[in-house]
Order: sequence, then structure tokens, then C-alpha cells
Amino acid sequence: MNSTAAAPTPADPDAFAFLTERQLHRQGPWVPDGRLVLLLEPGGPVDLSQLGWRDEDGVETVVGFSPGLTGFLGTRGTGGEPHGWRGRLAGRVPAASATPFTAPPAFGGGELRLLVDDGGAPLTRVTWADRSGGSGAVVLRSSAPGDDLGGRIRDAWAHDEYTEAGEVAVNVLDATGSKWLGNRTGDDWLAFTMTRPVAVRHYVLVSANDAPDRDPAEWVLKGSEDGLTWDTLDSRSDVTFGGRYEALGFNVKGAAAEREYRHFRLEIVRNAGSPHHQLNRVRFFGERPRFTSFSGYRLLPGAPAVPYEGLRTGSARTYSAESWTSRLRSFSADMVRTGEAEQPADDAASGRTGPWLGHAGASEEQLVALEARLEAPLPPSYRSFLGASDGWGAISTFMYELLPAKGVGRLRDVDPGTWGILRGDEDDEDDYFDQDEQDFMDRVVLVSGEGDAQYWLLDPGDVSADGEWAAYIWASWYPGLGERHASFAELVEAEWQSSADLKGREGNPVAPDGADELLARGTELALSGEVDEALRVFDAAARKGSGAASYQKVVLAAFLGDRFTHHELRGVLHHEHVRLAIGRDVLLSEAVPLFLRCAAADRPDSPGLPCRTLGDLLPDLPGIPHDAQGTEIAPAWDRWATGYRAPALPEAPAFQHALERARLFAARGRNDEAWAVVEAALPEWRPLSPHRTAPVVLLTDPVLRQVMTPRRRRIVVFTPRGGEQDGRG
Repeated sequence: MNSTAAAPTPADPDAFAFLTERQLHRQGPWVPDGRLVLLLEPGGPVDLSQLGWRDEDGVETVVGFSPGLTGFLGTRGTGGEPHGWRGRLAGRVPAASATPFTAPPAFGGGELRLLVDDGGAPLTRVTWADRSGGSGAVVLRSSAPGDDLGGRIRDAWAHDEYTEAGEVAVNVLDATGSKWLGNRTGDDWLAFTMTRPVAVRHYVLVSANDAPDRDPAEWVLKGSEDGLTWDTLDSRSDVTFGGRYEALGFNVKGAAAEREYRHFRLEIVRNAGSPHHQLNRVRFFGERPRFTSFSGYRLLPGAPAVPYEGLRTGSARTYSAESWTSRLRSFSADMVRTGEAEQPADDAASGRTGPWLGHAGASEEQLVALEARLEAPLPPSYRSFLGASDGWGAISTFMYELLPAKGVGRLRDVDPGTWGILRGDEDDEDDYFDQDEQDFMDRVVLVSGEGDAQYWLLDPGDVSADGEWAAYIWASWYPGLGERHASFAELVEAEWQSSADLKGREGNPVAPDGADELLARGTELALSGEVDEALRVFDAAARKGSGAASYQKVVLAAFLGDRFTHHELRGVLHHEHVRLAIGRDVLLSEAVPLFLRCAAADRPDSPGLPCRTLGDLLPDLPGIPHDAQGTEIAPAWDRWATGYRAPALPEAPAFQHALERARLFAARGRNDEAWAVVEAALPEWRPLSPHRTAPVVLLTDPVLRQVMTPRRRRIVVFTPRGGEQDGRG
């Protein structure tokens, strides 16, 4: 296990480093193995006598120590016949990479410091015993890995693709139901080229929609600096996917995780029995999952076992009534500034001045009474919120009221009608909820009043080591429960951010400063072929109210996959500030034909049907059938959609000449030659009119769009263009 590094301090204890050997057979020779570095301090140093652990790859290890940890003897393996394992103490090394956890008094107390680095995957379980008679066991929880490298994949292809069904390699880069199918027998592979060399430390494979016997069962992941010489990064065998669209994660170990490569290849050696291979998705990450918390038990000599639970030190955020007051005052000011609320009068009686849309804080007596009614201590972040404001008005775009302490209670008690609907009828065989979900509805606490068909719920049956209750939104338009939040405070922060994002995208931003700078930076990144970073920056600018950034993000993303582009275009063009920023010329020449092309692909039976909405957004489009009535409406829009001819935007002479040559090749069915001409000319493309980052004509031209396969579209935007570049693409 390689824990995420913590900052070293002078107080960091030293870890024990062992040189190890393994024995494959009971009477066989011992051969050198890797190094083991470990530190386990549950609340302080202990004299370990036994340690066991299981990692994410399923490797089980159990060892017994000599006095003073001078050596150990044990076994390890993944099932079947484990091999012998032994080690001798080689010395002490700094333990700065140990993961520190904080356990509150109610859950064992003190700090657990943990480091078990055997060169393998992160741990999922640890058990121990010490020579004084103490013992314990913990299950470790990890967060999702960070640094998603998907946006840096310039190209993806396979040894074989089922092109007739569109089940091609680039499908594994998108979070959709599509897949890659290798329609051949024997070994197969998927290859990936990055925009620049990267280190892959974790990767995820997602099974496809059908035929479990096509799932990979054995493979090798390789990396290359030049695409010619390949190094093995990871290998797996006897892997089984438990279901469809199941994601399995794997860590790259040792020195291979630190080397940077520009090319990667997933070589599938064997699957579950089919002559074909398939995957829904492949994801690469620059970071491994990191430990966030643990839970289990601890046994001290002469005492009964007690719960032992903790969070990664420094991961918990504390909230006081004072910090809530500051955050809520800032939120009030945002609501007033964006016109979502009127400027309130100063509340001299409470000592508060400036915008304050809440109430006076609940008294300690009111909070104690609520805890008595719930028969449980309130979670800290919610208790301190009520101490700052006993309830609230509109707290997010879709929640109009948070209840005061006197109105809070279990859903079944304060709103039995809603509880019955959400819980379901036990006598109804078609009931949506299973028993666990019904139990959840029986215990949850309702903290909200009127909302947009949604309810805010806290779960006293899901309590973290710092006393926080898991928080959820139930909304009819999800449907059902939404994302789990670790606390009430986390739910509020998430909803505030969501509301601010929505206001920005509507052109009424909470924090507009810096939008123009972000737009310029996003454009620069897009032209440099830095697609992932450009999309991120455009999104940040859109949340600050930039209409041009909202549009550019949709257009740039269309090259990566245009299945939903017409829906996304309709969403951004719905806002006037977007239409004004882009201007009529670009809308008519680029946005409208892109919308029509994607809508026709989505609705080939009636391409004009989605365009009626487009006509409402852009009522001055030339030739739209305003006068169509009754049964003639759909045919009239179909005729308009298929007959629309977009005016051409100006192109740089060299690129315009390349387009004309490519059209001649494509018109004769010589698509590969047409693509070669376009690809060679891509660096010469220039945005000669505002708010353009890529040659959308390649997606909309009736002749050229037949040349553009999913893989080629991706290459277009990952190719630096529009001026002198730094050569990193």
C-alpha cells in the first residue's frame, strides 16, 4: 500500500523496514522478495505480535512478529495455496507517508497512524494484536482517485473495431452506454496517445452492456515513450466483472507508477469465453484513491471491545454558529445583489447589520429540546446552523424554506402523508422501495419546508466519526434520493454552488469578476490543443456569466462526441446573453447547422421536430415556417431543416484551399485521402471571426462530415492550430 503522503513533521515516528523473502512451496527454497515498510500506532506505540491485511487486489497477508519486531513469519496470497513469507528488520525509516486518522472519544479516541507498504495495492482491511493483550480490526474507506487524465487523451484506436455498428475504440472515452467491440478472435488491444507524457497511477475498466463472456479476464497494461518500445506497467489475470456497467479499479505499482509515458496500450490476453472482446469505458488517473476514514473495533487488555472509528486527520471541516453567521451573511448579500431577494432592514435587536435573510439563532434550550425529541445528539454542523439562524428562507434555487428547530422531526412524525408516499405501501407488490429503503424513510429527519418537489433529509442511522449525519435531497424529478452528502453543511455548500452556477449560466452571476480573463485563457488553451483544460476554464467562465464561454464549451465538446450537442446548444442558446455574445453571423453559420446535423442524427424520422424550439429561440432565422398550421407543422419544419443552407464563415486561404481539395476527394468516395488533406492543414486554421476555436465546418458540411469519424473529430481539436504553439500537442 502506498498511502497519500502527509506533510512530515519533527514528531513523525519512524516506520519499520523489513527485507523479505517468499517460499512458493512448503519445502521449497526461499527467494528474495520486496521490501515491507510498516507503522501501526492505534492511539500510541504498541508492541505488535500479529498483523494481517487485505488489499484492493484481494491479496491476503498474515504475519507474526518476533519480540521487538526484529523479524516476522507468515503467509500471503490471493486464494488457493498461499506462499510463505518472512522478513528481517533492516532498520527504521521516516514515516512521513503514514496516513493519520483522528478518532473522537466516542469512537475509540486518539489518533491512528497507519502505513503498510508492501509494494501492492491500497489496503481495505487491517487486523492486529499486541503483546499486552490488545487487538483491533479496521475497514478502510477510500475516496475516488484524483487527476482524471481522460481529457488528455488525444487519440484512441484498437487492433479491431466493429465499425459497422459504431462500436469503436473512442467510445471507451465517453461516459455513455456505447462500447468498443473487438470483432476478432485471439489477443486484442486498445491504444491511447496522450497530449503529453503522463504518469498513470490508477486505471478503471467498465464492463459493457451485454454478453458477460466478452468481458476481459486477463490483460497487460503497457506504456511507451515513442510508441515503439513498450514497458509493462500492470498485469491482471482471473478478473471477473460482477455485472453490466461495473467499474473495477486497479493501481499501477512501484516505479512504473512514477514514469511518464505518452502512449499506453491495454493488451487483452483472455476474456470470459467469447471470441470477441468488449468494454464500455477505460479511464486513467494520475492519482490513486486516498484513504478518508476507517471503522472497526478496538480491544484493550482487560476491557470489552469498543467501536473504533475515525476520519483522515484534517479532512473534517468544523462549523460554529459564528462561522455559519459569516457564511449566511455572504449568501444573503449574493441573493440581494443578484435580485433573488430584497434588501432587508438592519436588525438592530440581534446586533446584525447588512443583508441577513435569516432569523435569530435558536437558544440552547430549544436545541436540547429538539435532541430530546429525536432521542439523539444533533450533528455538529446542523446544530451550529440552528444556533446561527433558527430556520431560513430560500436557501437554494429549488429549496424555499428550512424549518426552525420546533418544526424539525422525523419525517414519519412531522409529515406522515409525505412519509407514506416516499416510503411506499408494504402491501403493494410493485412498491419501488425495498426494505432497507423503507427503514431509511422510517428514521430520517426532515429539516426542510416548502421546496420545488424536494425534501432535505438527515439520516441519524448514518453517523460519521465526527458525529455528522449523512444528508440527502429527495426530489420527484431525480427521481428518488439524490447524492449522499457527508453532512448538512456539505449539502448546503453543494446547493449554494449549484445555485451560483445556475445563475451564472443564466447571465446573472454571483461573482462575475474575471470572466473575460477566463474566456481568453480558455480560447488560448483550446487553440493549443489542451482540450481538457480548455473545457474546464470555459466552464468556470460560464459560471461567471460569460455567454461566449458557454457556447464555446458546447462546440468544443461536440468534437469529442456530438450525441447530445443539439440539446446542449438549445440549452445555452435559450439565454439571451449567449446569443448576444456570439452574434448573428456565427449563429447562422455555425450554431444552427451544427444543431440541425445533430438533431437529424438523433431524430432521422423527423429532423425538423427539434427545430421548432430553435425557431422560438431565433425567430429571425431565414425561411422558417411561421405560417404552418395543424398537421402541416411537422412536414414544414422537416423541409426547412433539410433545406437550410448555412452562410460560410471566412477561413484562412491555406485552410480554405484544403477544404476545397478535401471535398473533391470526398465526393469521389476517397475519404481517407480527404482526411489526409484536412489533417495536414489543421495547423493552418485560424479563427478569423470572434468566438471560434475549431473548424466546425468539418462537422456541418454535407460532404466533409462524412469524412469525420469519431477518432478524426477528436484529432481535430487536439491538434494545435491558430498560430505559433509550444509544440506540446
